[in-house]
Amino acid sequence: MALLVVSMLLQACTTVSETRNALRTAEVCCDDFAAMPFAAIRSVNPSDAPVGIKLDDRSPVYPFSTGKSYFSAYALSPGQPGSDLLLMFAPGRFNALNSGTFCPIVTYLNSQHQPIASEDLAIRWVSADKSRTGYWTAAQTVPAAASYLIVHTSDEMLSRQLSIDAVTENQTIMVGYAVATIPVTRAAGYRCLPVGEVQVILLG
Repeated sequence: MALLVVSMLLQACTTVSETRNALRTAEVCCDDFAAMPFAAIRSVNPSDAPVGIKLDDRSPVYPFSTGKSYFSAYALSPGQPGSDLLLMFAPGRFNALNSGTFCPIVTYLNSQHQPIASEDLAIRWVSADKSRTGYWTAAQTVPAAASYLIVHTSDEMLSRQLSIDAVTENQTIMVGYAVATIPVTRAAGYRCLPVGEVQVILLG
């Protein structure tokens, strides 16, 4: 049993380490922002399906000032600057030994492909029953001067973990000769990874 636990711990560390090493050694796609591949992104209503983004070792890589990262880049249409942007992302792994999630940030560019300032993403956990069944949201307003947006991560985010402070799970215990199930509330943490999936809602 002890050997199994050690093996699982080593596998978890190797998985995260290999994921980050793959990014560290990946070739960058572009010399500057203007050379990035920009796709269109549609505006949606809250009831519509969001735009899905998957970042992995096949995604383009760029050396942002915040650190090297996989990315997905979009050209904004007229009327989209100034609207509300909502990102939704969930833990990619749920076991305690190898839990992680992609932790996004957004960079905005003006029409000359120069980075412009934006407010910080406000990240919060959403769960109807205060359990691990839920997702994070990150919201901000698209700057009025923005012509492009890029979803990526940063060195600072990769040094963090996102915590869920109030996770309630049922735990089975022995009480004498009887078995009882009780709710247990405890914190849960998920390491930030450079790969993963995020849903994007750009409200129209």
